[in-house]
Amino acid sequence: MSKMSILPFIFFSLAACSDEPVTLTSGACPSESNYSQAFLKSDFYAGWKRLHSNGTKHANCKAAMRYFSRGVNQGAVFELSALYLDYCDDGSHILPLANSSIYTGKKQENGIDYDEFKWVLDLALCDSPIEQYALGNMLIKGFITDKDIQKGIYFLSLSAHQEYVHAQVSLAQALVHEGETDVAALWLEKAKVNGAHVFSTK
Repeated sequence: MSKMSILPFIFFSLAACSDEPVTLTSGACPSESNYSQAFLKSDFYAGWKRLHSNGTKHANCKAAMRYFSRGVNQGAVFELSALYLDYCDDGSHILPLANSSIYTGKKQENGIDYDEFKWVLDLALCDSPIEQYALGNMLIKGFITDKDIQKGIYFLSLSAHQEYVHAQVSLAQALVHEGETDVAALWLEKAKVNGAHVFSTK
C-alpha cells in the first residue's frame, strides 16, 4: 500500500463537521503512549514541550528554537523540527524548508517517518494550527496522502482562522487555483496585516 490508510477513517469522522475547529480534550493532545521512545527523547519533542510551557509565545519560542535547530542540524525528527523552526522564526530559516518533504511535497533526504506523520494527524485533529497547516499542504500536494484539494483547503482554513500567517498565504494560493479569487484576496490581505504585526513585535 503506497498511501497511509489511516486518513479515510479520520476524514470520515470529520464528514459531519462544519467549519468549526476539531477540538479534543487538552489532556489527550498528544498522548505520549502513541509515540516511540526515540521520538519522545528527541530534540523536537523537548522543544515542543518548552514551547507549550507557561509564558508568552515569543519567550517560549526563544527557548524552544535551539532544540528545533538541533533537530534540523542532526536530521532527527527533521520534518517537525523544520516546521516548528519556521513557526518560531517567522520563515527566515530557508534551507531547512527547502529540504523539507512537508513543504516541497516531494520525498527529500530526511523524509518523514511514522511518528512524524502520526504527530501531524493527531495534532491537526487537536486543533493545532501548525499541524493543520502541514496536513493541508500535504493533502493539496498529494504527499503521502491521496491528493484532495477540498480537504486540504479545509485544514488550511482551520489553521488560517487561528491567524497562522503561512496558512493564510497557502489558503489564498489554493483558493486562486480553485477560482475563488475574491476570497483569496481577502486571505492575502489578512496575511499581510498579520505578517506585519508578527514582524513588528519580534
